Order: sequence, then structure tokens, then C-alpha cells
Amino acid sequence: MAIRAPLLTLAAALLLAVLLLPGRAAATTYLGSPDTSAPRQGFACAACPAGTDMGFRQFALRQSEVEAPEDGVLVAASVDAKRIAGSEHPRIAVLRPKDDGVGVSVVDSAPLPVSSPAGALAEVENLHLRMQRGDSVGFLFRAGEVDLGVRMRPRPDGAIQSFTRPCDPCGMDGGTGTELLLEGVMEPDVDEDGLGDETQDPDGGGLGEDWEDDWFDDFDEGDELDEDFDARAGSAARRRLRLLDVDRRRDGGANLLLRVPRAGRLSAAITLPDNLRTGAGPFLTILTGDMQVKRAGRVKLRMDATTPGERVLTRRPRVRTKAVVSLLPRNRPLKVLMRSARL
Repeated sequence: MAIRAPLLTLAAALLLAVLLLPGRAAATTYLGSPDTSAPRQGFACAACPAGTDMGFRQFALRQSEVEAPEDGVLVAASVDAKRIAGSEHPRIAVLRPKDDGVGVSVVDSAPLPVSSPAGALAEVENLHLRMQRGDSVGFLFRAGEVDLGVRMRPRPDGAIQSFTRPCDPCGMDGGTGTELLLEGVMEPDVDEDGLGDETQDPDGGGLGEDWEDDWFDDFDEGDELDEDFDARAGSAARRRLRLLDVDRRRDGGANLLLRVPRAGRLSAAITLPDNLRTGAGPFLTILTGDMQVKRAGRVKLRMDATTPGERVLTRRPRVRTKAVVSLLPRNRPLKVLMRSARL
């Protein structure tokens, strides 16, 4: 699928400008497995003594982040796991390294419900677990009640650590060649209010109302959204550029449903924010699109896949991405919107 070079240049420049805004931290970081929905090849604790309180974390995984690159907030997590017995929820945990560089301490955790007896993807969102640079994500559970899905990696890739609790420090060499099907989603927290700047904080970490993330409230509201552009609507509501929905198309592209506050040139780029999984530099643009908007209201922006994007989307039926959207009205300031989006 051919993409016009000027459009790619605009998308790249737009994303770089957003990431370099004063006071703005880096984008969302995905810690752990690149695809927790991938077919599992076993379970991490099949030989663990029943009743033992266990913890696991990914110590190293090629082309994936396993440690937080900056301070932030863990806002979501997913894991492939099965329920064997009991009813106690396993927990997603923030693990902090000890001075020896190997041991870790559990500094915070939250329940992650697991119910499938055969094993299935379990997810939890709206977490508020603070992380520091160098922290990692762990999974805590009782052996014989819950187990964690794994995939095999060519050795020596895929180093993990396991430990029994209580412990301080925790951690021992758990072998290599194993990918835990466990992922945590960490967002920056510029104003340190305990809210992820991209999906939780109303002002995006203090960047103003153009970063206000209330598009989840708009989802499925239909044409009533256009009432915000009525003359009776408040000025703040009429100024917002908002992302309402992302819809993946069968031909490999996607459509963005947006609400725009005025006429202008609308451009967007969808990227993979974790460059370590692709080796493609600071980001990998997988979808781009632009159009001229004639009036305020709801619009559907068609996004076409780039050449590397076609490869990514063919291999991965489910992918977390970053959407960066700009609106350039005539004789008015540029508006920019950045959101996490799941395709």
C-alpha cells in the first residue's frame, strides 16, 4: 500500500514535536511480553509445591522493555493465567530493585482477577500503582490455585526470576528461555498526582484542556455528541479536539472517529510507542491519514498502513498503539491530541 512521502514526514514531525513538549515525559511504556494473547506453550509454576506463595517477573526479554525507563504510574496489566482452585485473586505488583541489582522488594500491588480453568487472557485497568525508574512488573499468586502462562524463547533469551514469599529481598535465578505472558502498561505522571497522564489525568499532567482525556465518556453516545457544537454549549466544550473511537478495517487500515471543533487540515499518525520491539528508532509509524475538514462536528478519518505497518498488523491481531492527531485551522493555533489506542 503506497503512502505519500510528505504525509509521512508530517506525521513524524508531529509525533516528535509532541514528545518534546516542555515538561512532557515519554509516551506510554509496555513492560514485559509483547503479546500476552499469543498461544501459550506451558505454565510457569507447574512443578511448584501447592500452597506456596509465589512471585514471578521477567528479568530480561529481547526486544522488550522489562524495567520502567522513567518514573510513572502502572495503569493497566494483562496476563495469560488459569484458575486451578481457590478464589483468592492473584496480584499485579510493582517490584523495586535492591542495591545488589538482583533482589527486589514488593512496593505495591493490586488484584488481577483470574477465573478460567483452562487459561485465558485476564486484564485489569484503572490501576494507580506508582513506579520509579528501574522498577519492574511482577505477578504474585498461590501455587496450586493459579498459574501463569509462558512461551519458550531460544536460549539464552527470556530470563525470568521467581521467588517465594514472604521475602526481602526477593528473587533468584529462575532459568532462561522463558517469556512470561505478562504485560504492564505504564504512563508518565508529569505532575505526580498518581494519575497516568494519557488515560487518567483530566489535564494530561498539567498540559491543559487540549489533553483532556474524556473520550471514553463519549463512546457509544452517537450523534448526541454534536450537541457540543450548539451555540448553547460552553466555549471549552466547543474548543476540544476529541478521539471517540478507533476501528480496525479488514483491508489492513483503520478508521478514527473524531470530533473536531472547527474546519481545518486534520492529520493523524498511529505508532508503536515501544521501539525496542521493532528496532525502528524512536517510534514506528504503522498508520497515517489526513483530510480537509469543512466544518465542526464528527468526522471519520481513514488511516492507511505504512509498509512496516502492514507487516506488524498482519502478524499481530491485537496491538496497543499511540494515536497522535493534529488539527490545523486556518489562521488559528495548531491543536494536538495524543491518546493510547488498542487495535
